[in-house]
Amino acid sequence: MTIRVLFFGMIAAKLGRHEWLLPISHEITLAEVIEQVGCSECKPLLLAVNQQQVKDRTTIIRANDEVAIMPPFAGG
Repeated sequence: MTIRVLFFGMIAAKLGRHEWLLPISHEITLAEVIEQVGCSECKPLLLAVNQQQVKDRTTIIRANDEVAIMPPFAGG
């Protein structure tokens, strides 16, 4: 089982990748995903699960879900 994790902006630059197929053996929380991909020190973050913005890091992530991790956007 895997989840697709997408990275944008300076987070992608920091990690050196734009996408990661993360293997999981069971349901995990969004906070656990953030930690496993090495973004626990990245603050602030915008997060989306299956293209829906999420603020609750206790959101459950299941196999085949897509998680996007982004820096805050600015501009007009």
